[in-house]
Amino acid sequence: MNNDDMTFMPERLDEQIEHPTNWLAPDDQRLVQDLRHTHQAYERENAQSLQRVWNRLEQERQEQRLQDAARTAPISLQQREQTMKDTSSSDSSSRGSNKRVLSLIAAVIVVAVLTGSAALIFSMAGKNNTAHNQSNTASVKPTSTPVVNSSGTYIMYQNEQYFYVVDKLDSKTHKSLWTYQNKKLADLGYPTVYGDTVYLNASDDLASQSHLIALNATTGKVRWDIPFKTLTTIDENGSGPFNMGYLTMPVVSDGQVFVANRAGTVFAFNSETGKQNWTYKIGASALVKQYYTDPNTGKKKLAGSTFYDGSVPQVSNGVLYGALEHTLYAVDIKSGKQVWSTKITSEEQVFGDAQVVDGIIYASSHSVSQHHDGQAYQSYVYAFNTKDGKQSWNYSIEGLNSSGLAIDNGHIYFIANQLSSTPDDSILYALNTQGKKVWKHNYSNLGVYWLTAGNGYVSVSGGTYDQGKVTSYTLYMLKANGQPAWQKDVVADPVSIIDGVLYTKSGLKIIAYDLTNQKELWQGQYGFDLVDKTGLHSAHLGYINVVP
Repeated sequence: MNNDDMTFMPERLDEQIEHPTNWLAPDDQRLVQDLRHTHQAYERENAQSLQRVWNRLEQERQEQRLQDAARTAPISLQQREQTMKDTSSSDSSSRGSNKRVLSLIAAVIVVAVLTGSAALIFSMAGKNNTAHNQSNTASVKPTSTPVVNSSGTYIMYQNEQYFYVVDKLDSKTHKSLWTYQNKKLADLGYPTVYGDTVYLNASDDLASQSHLIALNATTGKVRWDIPFKTLTTIDENGSGPFNMGYLTMPVVSDGQVFVANRAGTVFAFNSETGKQNWTYKIGASALVKQYYTDPNTGKKKLAGSTFYDGSVPQVSNGVLYGALEHTLYAVDIKSGKQVWSTKITSEEQVFGDAQVVDGIIYASSHSVSQHHDGQAYQSYVYAFNTKDGKQSWNYSIEGLNSSGLAIDNGHIYFIANQLSSTPDDSILYALNTQGKKVWKHNYSNLGVYWLTAGNGYVSVSGGTYDQGKVTSYTLYMLKANGQPAWQKDVVADPVSIIDGVLYTKSGLKIIAYDLTNQKELWQGQYGFDLVDKTGLHSAHLGYINVVP
């Protein structure tokens, strides 16, 4: 794979488009959104011919991949409070330049036109998230995190050689203290800070091999590095190979560090030594397959395979909780034995997020992709009891919740995007802990995806764009009662709210605002301004973790 491949992950193409913030940089997201709105029709009978074209493109991509070094960059696992998300989790990582994705999309469009179909992108299944966070995935706070000389801002970006690095910034001067890079690992994940150690999930894309790494938080030196076995699969259509070994962000508690892979295995390691303590099989997979009935033969055929990375595991009172595909599970962290496991009844829904607050698991799910445009999406928010996994309530929403949940001061916030409208309409919801709607705010004609909450406030961002260029973009701040606090016309997305400060990112910049009066406190630019052969400035910051 060459450097122009970095944003594109064909095995997750439609999820990247349906969940743009989880996988793409803001500029890439706006361009793909424009493409999606240009093509609306879908013809089932043309799926096979389009799939054959896609397979040829995939073969060409795999051949190129063997020749060049792979580059991946996780995007959009926004931090919530001290350790929040930008996504999904992953090959759930986006890659930097979009020249390659546009050339492949263009090729599919040409064939689609020749075959009389405008289905283009959405019928092409064989995806990578991104996935929402999704992951989609949403985010978590590591449990009871001691901070020992570890305060600072931990960021990830791409250097001039297109390798991803982790930087630690001084909490006062915002200057770099150290930089970690491993040229064998194309993808570095979210930097989870616990005590005096930084834990990273990472991936060697050429070998499809994942790693779990521990760094000294003061010096950035490697304490230990655990390689995992290569784990790939190919679906019935021959699409793939899919990397099933990709890891969630690490979560640390009680002397152990926990990660889960896409194949549905949870791993527990000694946080000091890296020695494996136990594994647990969830009985679910992040690779979800969707089938259709061929009208000519009456037989079921694979429409596509999509990665839905589920939630990042969380630990509360000695139990690890997580969600993957249709399954919500609880595991004793000492023994690795299952406490309970439950499933949502609809196979058309997959979990995107799960967070534990005050003895309750709040989770979200959304419709799986049917691999055609014009699909009506349905999402849910749930409450489950941590003791037995019994559902207390659920709240149904029309639209796609790809941003997960943000929970603060008794409010559960989430976004529902109405993908059938052009441009997208977005609705920000606030529920109370009993599952009742407190308020909602409509953002008509805006694609709003970023979400974070804290200190009695909630922040989102979104805008409009034309042919990949921003025509308007706004950062919104609301109070817990739904009343506007302030807004700024700036291309910046909220990352986290900590100690009265809203941290945002805009391309290669971090901009910090006073939460109450919107005054800019500081800003800094990091990384390198990478320009591809088309003149596109594709560089952006990946994960950001602010540790006070």
